Amino acid sequence: MLGFLALPLSLLLLLLLGLAWLLWKRRYRGLPEGLGLALAVGVCGVWAVFQSQSSTGALGLLPLPFYALAAGVLGWAGTNARHSPRRWRAGLGWLALLAALAGPVLLLAQGFQTRALNQQRAALNAAHRAEIERNRAAIKALLSQHPGEEGAQIEALTLRHAQDRAWLLPLLEQPQVLAETLDRLADSADFGIVLSVARHPRTRPDTLARIYRRPANPDYFFSDLARHSNTPPELLIELYRRPRSIMNLDRQFAANPALPAELRRELLAQTRDVHVVQGLLGLPTLDCDFLPARRQARARSDRPEDSDSLARLDELQRGRCA
Repeated sequence: MLGFLALPLSLLLLLLLGLAWLLWKRRYRGLPEGLGLALAVGVCGVWAVFQSQSSTGALGLLPLPFYALAAGVLGWAGTNARHSPRRWRAGLGWLALLAALAGPVLLLAQGFQTRALNQQRAALNAAHRAEIERNRAAIKALLSQHPGEEGAQIEALTLRHAQDRAWLLPLLEQPQVLAETLDRLADSADFGIVLSVARHPRTRPDTLARIYRRPANPDYFFSDLARHSNTPPELLIELYRRPRSIMNLDRQFAANPALPAELRRELLAQTRDVHVVQGLLGLPTLDCDFLPARRQARARSDRPEDSDSLARLDELQRGRCA
């Protein structure tokens, strides 16, 4: 981190030393212009960066000190040069001032462009959501007209709208989707479609395993695979053992009623997350032999006095685990 900051800090130190030298020599010409342009670049740059709605948008703040420094130096040098009696030096001074002014102008243009793109994207998303809602209502009406044939109707619609995610997403919400339909759509290039397949309760174990083996961005599906009760036990073990690229994945494992007993033991022995303890206590297939380990896990968690966990433990101790 210190190495990364060495260059900008060195440049800032040089700028401050140069400013102190100019003030000591009482050479004030160009200083207001330079400081004003540097401030303009900083203000315009911060405004432009915060027009972005990206989670990494704040990284745009990193080069701003360099831009402000360049604008300040150009503004100071240009103001001094344009008062020179030599025409070529005066011309260079005007060019330097124009280059310094280009900084805030370009940053403002970038900010307005980003805002326009965000508005356009928001409008497209709203239209897409409205289309999905219309299709959801149409699907509901169609299925109500064919009781007992919902799976076949859904399969026909997925084939008819094979390239239209505004149809496929609401179709994959239906509980009557055939396992064969889910298996076919698991090969979609659209990650949103594949994610819906990974979340559907009727998705077969072999389909979930194939989703896990996809070569591109497999961690996109890890949370839902860890939580799905049809995920094969050997796949759950492999997913649990591999290096973690997803935060809070243990919470998904803890909520899976099909989690192998060995993974439950490891979770109980290692976790300090009260949400993991709550998930394990809420499983319908809870093994009473693990009750003491659950008490120990709750006691060393980040919220040892969690009322929900205490109430569930007492309920089990007085009830089925008495």
